[in-house]
Amino acid sequence: MAENNLEENIEIKENTAPVTDGKKKHMGYFFIAFIPFAIMMALQTAAMIPGMILTVAELSKSGQNYDVTFLMKTFNEKYAIYCYMAYCVVAITIFLIWYLKSFVKKGPKISYKKALGVKPVILTLAIMLCLYFTVNGAFIAANKLFPEVMKKYAELMELSSLGSNMWITVLYGILLGPVAEELCYRGLVFGYLEKSNVSIRIVIVVQAALFGIMHANLVQGLYAFALGVLFGYLRYKYKTLLLMIGAHMLFNFSGTIVAVKMENSGLTDTMNMVLGAVAAILVAVFIILIAKDKRSCYVQEETI
Repeated sequence: MAENNLEENIEIKENTAPVTDGKKKHMGYFFIAFIPFAIMMALQTAAMIPGMILTVAELSKSGQNYDVTFLMKTFNEKYAIYCYMAYCVVAITIFLIWYLKSFVKKGPKISYKKALGVKPVILTLAIMLCLYFTVNGAFIAANKLFPEVMKKYAELMELSSLGSNMWITVLYGILLGPVAEELCYRGLVFGYLEKSNVSIRIVIVVQAALFGIMHANLVQGLYAFALGVLFGYLRYKYKTLLLMIGAHMLFNFSGTIVAVKMENSGLTDTMNMVLGAVAAILVAVFIILIAKDKRSCYVQEETI
């Protein structure tokens, strides 16, 4: 009897020890997921400092009085493009090397033929195009329901002048910005959260929340969070950042270049809101079709 009890105790210890170690390792990955977010925020801040210093020095030297609006206008006209480009180049370099070494080389192989097949690409592009009309209709409705909040948001966007400088809009807003953000949030943050072995719902919500926080204002943060949830789900379904980068670029293109064309279309607010509602229904339909797509985007290894 004593021998049997001893064997049982040994078996219990052998079975329980690895589980405890595994939990500690998974929690470590969860907290590591916040590091790319912190680095991105630090890089954005650091990239702005030299340009702001030069702007203040230039205005002080001229001896003219200036307020925050004039300060930001001068910064955007002369130095913003260089600051944004420096941030993007450094961020993309760091996050790309990090992602390739930590997830591409060590992770499961992706079948890009499946992940970038006709159905995933068409559905994703359709969602991005419809999302513009959905967001546009929602913004018009919000202007009517919460005029003061939306007025402050418009002033903030005007102060940043991201849409008034074509070079910043194209190079940062449409091309390089989405690459840096997808590498960070749907690449590193998503990847480490997934490694932590928490539920996929938590993975999607946490990375989307960090993506929303990065935008640093309530209105943009809320729709960035919703967009982050959608991007996170697509990342979960199709496993590749290439599709997400393309989708992000298309969404930003729609929100800038297409938005200018739509403003001159002559559509009334009511028509835009109806169009937004129809687009929202289509987005829901496309998401359902994606959810029903049972393909595995991993390379299936042959067993001998």
